[in-house]
Amino acid sequence: IPFPVETLISEPWTLAVKPFQVSPQTYYVSGQKWVGAYLIDTGDGLILIDTAIPESVYLLVDSIYQLGYKPTDIKKILISHAHFDHMGAAMAMKQLTGAPLYISKEDAAFIEACEEETYIPDSGSHVQHIDKFDFFYDDDTRIELGNISIRTMLTPGHTIGCTSFFWEEKNPVTGDVYTVAMHGGVGANTMNDEYYSTSKYLTPDLRDRFFADADKVAGIHVDIALPSHPNQIKIMDKAGTYTHESQPYLDETVWADFMRERVRQVKVLM
Repeated sequence: IPFPVETLISEPWTLAVKPFQVSPQTYYVSGQKWVGAYLIDTGDGLILIDTAIPESVYLLVDSIYQLGYKPTDIKKILISHAHFDHMGAAMAMKQLTGAPLYISKEDAAFIEACEEETYIPDSGSHVQHIDKFDFFYDDDTRIELGNISIRTMLTPGHTIGCTSFFWEEKNPVTGDVYTVAMHGGVGANTMNDEYYSTSKYLTPDLRDRFFADADKVAGIHVDIALPSHPNQIKIMDKAGTYTHESQPYLDETVWADFMRERVRQVKVLM
């Protein structure tokens, strides 16, 4: 388990960060700087993307309150992929909010077949087992709430069912419309030969699929690129500076550069 995760499990307060806005309707709310979670205000309820781990869930909940919302304002919870650092607190948030859980059918099967590679019980985290997911993603059917319409894209590699999210938001001051996106997961730690030699479920063809899809994914126009881990795309350095007029995270070059860099890293670590 990487060192920052050990810290997040044992002393989450040392990684604490206040919630901050990243786009006209989206906020970083995981409450800590190791793994991200995002809250989208659709105008008719909230969508939460990822939950992080149980040990930091109090920071997530506090972030929601700090922004002036309540957990029960959350109407949908979307899970990006089947690793405990992104879904470990999913059941706590489901119980607290009453919102349904979404995941890809591929990663739901991965969890059921291989808890040691998804829940990772030897991590030390008190991961809560998910009794059931309510909905599976369908890339041909958007997830809609209020004025937000999220397009999902199966982007396997890091896991078999890793899912990326794309949606549009309108700047209420300028009227400009931005495409916001979060890739479901690009970690090279599960796309190398050492991992494949011990995995009971993931195979090298997933890495091949990641490479094959990379140009297509990089070619999608994205105005505001959000990381699932904030060490992958720099957003912390501008935390708290957002205004509709300044748009500090607006940069259409970031997404493609991010994808190319992740491909490079996976190739280096093969």
